[in-house]
Amino acid sequence: MTSRSPSLPPDLAALSERLGQADGRRFWRVLEEAADSAPFQRYLAAEFPGFALPETGRRGVLRAMAASVLLAGLGGCGPEEAVPYVVQPDGAVPGRPRFYATAIPFEGHVQPVLAQTQEGRPTRLDGNPDHPLWRGMANPAALDPITQAAVLQLYDPDRSPTPRYRDRPAGWDALVRAVEERCASWAADGGRGVRLLTGPLSSPTLRRQIAGLRAKFPGLRWHSHDPLGSDGVEAASVLAFGRPLTVHRRVERAGLVVSLEDDWLGPGPAQLRDAGGWAARRRGGEGRQRLLIAESAPTMTGAQADRRLAVASARVPLLAWALGRALGVAGVEGDAVLGEAEREWVHAAAEGLRTAGPRGLVTAGPFLPVATQALAHRINHALGTGAIIHTAPILARGESLADLVADMERGVVGGLILLDTNPAYDAPEAGTFAAALERVPFRLHAGSHADETATLCHWHAPLAHPLESWSDGRAVDGTASVVQPAIRPLFGGKSVHAVLALLTGEPSADPFADPFALVRATWDGLDDAAWREALDRGFIAGTAEAEVASTPLDTALPPPVAETSALEVTIRPDPNLRAGAAANCAWLQELPTPVAKTVWGNHAAIAPALARAQGLADGDEVELAVGERRLRLPVLVQPGQAADSVALTLGHGRRRAGRVGDGVGVDVGPLRKAPSLWTRTGATLTRTGGRSAIVTTQRHHGMGEAEPIRFVTPDRPALPPIDEAPPSLHPDRPSPGIAPANAWAMAIDTDLCIGCNACVTACQAENNTPPVGREQAEMGRVMHWLRVDSYYEGPAEDPAIHALPVPCMQCEKAPCEIGCPVNATVHSPDGINEQVYNRCIGTRTCSSYCPYKVRRFNFFEYAKPRDPLTAAQYNPEVTVRARGVMEKCNYCIQRIARARQDAKRDGRDPAALAVTTACQAACPTQAIAFGDKNDPASAVAQARRDPRAYALLEEVGTRPRTTYLAKRRPGAGEG
Repeated sequence: MTSRSPSLPPDLAALSERLGQADGRRFWRVLEEAADSAPFQRYLAAEFPGFALPETGRRGVLRAMAASVLLAGLGGCGPEEAVPYVVQPDGAVPGRPRFYATAIPFEGHVQPVLAQTQEGRPTRLDGNPDHPLWRGMANPAALDPITQAAVLQLYDPDRSPTPRYRDRPAGWDALVRAVEERCASWAADGGRGVRLLTGPLSSPTLRRQIAGLRAKFPGLRWHSHDPLGSDGVEAASVLAFGRPLTVHRRVERAGLVVSLEDDWLGPGPAQLRDAGGWAARRRGGEGRQRLLIAESAPTMTGAQADRRLAVASARVPLLAWALGRALGVAGVEGDAVLGEAEREWVHAAAEGLRTAGPRGLVTAGPFLPVATQALAHRINHALGTGAIIHTAPILARGESLADLVADMERGVVGGLILLDTNPAYDAPEAGTFAAALERVPFRLHAGSHADETATLCHWHAPLAHPLESWSDGRAVDGTASVVQPAIRPLFGGKSVHAVLALLTGEPSADPFADPFALVRATWDGLDDAAWREALDRGFIAGTAEAEVASTPLDTALPPPVAETSALEVTIRPDPNLRAGAAANCAWLQELPTPVAKTVWGNHAAIAPALARAQGLADGDEVELAVGERRLRLPVLVQPGQAADSVALTLGHGRRRAGRVGDGVGVDVGPLRKAPSLWTRTGATLTRTGGRSAIVTTQRHHGMGEAEPIRFVTPDRPALPPIDEAPPSLHPDRPSPGIAPANAWAMAIDTDLCIGCNACVTACQAENNTPPVGREQAEMGRVMHWLRVDSYYEGPAEDPAIHALPVPCMQCEKAPCEIGCPVNATVHSPDGINEQVYNRCIGTRTCSSYCPYKVRRFNFFEYAKPRDPLTAAQYNPEVTVRARGVMEKCNYCIQRIARARQDAKRDGRDPAALAVTTACQAACPTQAIAFGDKNDPASAVAQARRDPRAYALLEEVGTRPRTTYLAKRRPGAGEG
């Protein structure tokens, strides 16, 4: 398929020069927009640029019309029934949600959550505000989009419904017999040759069971595999301190943070804590925190930096060495050869750290060489920083995957049990692992899906979803959380603890031991009252790891080697899919990536300078070669990308993910090779002449706002106040005849937004917003009610990057209401621009009249369930829209209605309602305020009076209820 979006202009040099001049466009989203190119202006002029069907012939048309088949939960096999309870549980009120404190596994740790259920169906997840991890954070109820999407994965019909033998359905009884026979033979020689492979894990129950398994089979060896590189983080602590430690950032204590290729505000288990600490410091009274970063590709952290250096990843160890030398760190001898821009950045970082002293912090990314990460530990120790604490390791690990592969190749592994891991897809040298696996006589895989590894094993055992099973785990601070089920297993999967119990022979009437009893046995030191409290609160108090003293070793660190390669390739986890385990989740596939805003696939990100040199444009196919390994994929010209670096992401190109994830994107794993798994130098890039569409929302829904991002500085600390009643050509609305109880409004602080997309996924889960699939997304039909735009400022090679969330503005003078011929979009007495779905006839006039481009049209029945399980995730308080109607943000009107009903029931003042919207609840930095603007004490009323307040397209006279707070920009000599 060829993209109908405009290609990049060939004269990138002239364009880059123009962006740096005063007469160029100050803020821009794509390079064509910055150039005011005629094709792009025509693209924007069309209200629905994708109204034409893709130029792929009849088959492509039919695929586009059937795009909803791609949705998770549509079609396919599943349980015959998912029925509500027959006997109503105590305390349940029909029509009212119940919440269960539980946790969702995330890269070995767990994220503490509250699972909302409706009539026994989990429908959404929120952060657990009582968890000690979030104390002092900006928003203790926040939750990242990856964890939120776990509720959709619960209803994935591609989950394994039954055990499989040699990739064919089998029964549990046959699996039990096969395992018991093997265990009997293993007992004869103590399990010699038996191996267990897991990921890094924090579950105390799993650790106890693995110890029991090793006691039963003394010859058994445990290996672990982490596709996301946390092994290097632990190795760095061993190199720095002589023992494994977990390093915890306390960014709220830092006045200056220097980041070396470290996206610590980006996705990961610690994102919520770090982002919350960053925001708490930013909005607090301790002085503005400064951030300097050196990175190869634009990241969420880089977008917030006061000073950002775009530099090849292979050069970052040299920067770290020069920084350590400038600060007089012991063992750092000899100068690093740096370029002028690199020297200036190191000088600024060193001067800033000297001034900051104990309030300085240096972070090094987990994908840098171990020696560079260890050097960062030494620099922090030399500073005496108070923004770092160390604890004993939170994650437990076994022996390396490389040792396991070597033993399989030698034929000494007689049996292998793989627990919830997929190395045949996500391991470095995955092909080597797969070939070695074939030499193992008995192979048992336990996982939620029959994935790439499961198909290579003799037996596959389906695992239950975390919302269906009992377990436990530790959050990133070490606090133990109890994972408790919110629903009976939908597919009959077993707990991972039950599978291990089958191997250990723990006594039970059922061959699969009761997972609750297994978890409870781990915590038998708690009496019933303490256990009940742990279930109610979702965690076990007092179990966080204590801080330990640490002193770096005085051994010399190896100096970095100066790379002379003209081109490098960096490989990083996908921001949404990470290593690819969630590739079958349509929410995450269709969630625009931070900064680039791509969906449904991956690409090779290249700098404008490299595109100019090779005559490349977005979507051009290239062949990347590193040594003997080659890969073909399309390029995306990414502003801010380092000139001599090509960025790739993992998690795509799955072969056995499910109907949503199969074949989406390109698997970049074949380019990985030990020991350089994350950065490979000596690459070549060759244009093939082919084209492959890159689907990005960055070109969708342009507003034409000349100054979407605004700033205050020490010299200009205030913007002109918002005019609450500017002149308008739009007529007054008729009076409803009743006095409104509230005047709902929202304010978004652009100085706190990090562009993490938590608000987007929260809105999607709350409001039953359907994904639409790749073809429909390419045509501009993504249904998200809330979007987060990326804006660039300055030259394409080194722009400032800004994030701007854009929900419905809820205009007092709403143009959409004037344009609708059937009065389907109307105003409520309390100021919400409502959409009456059963009146809408699909003229789309309202969207044409909307200057903010926040209305979405149902071209197809995207949300119509094709499987009885699909509708179980829907929020019953929100109407599921049929084909041919407009949709939009309505400030979570169902929550407002519920709060009003509760106030009436309890006899409280209906004008004094406390309502939290879904997007507001999920935001980790508390960038969103919502409430009654008529209440002068409300946060939103205060935000509208703030000297930083402004409205988008204020000159149009729409009088929006959604307003913004400007970013703070340091004065001369700062940052």
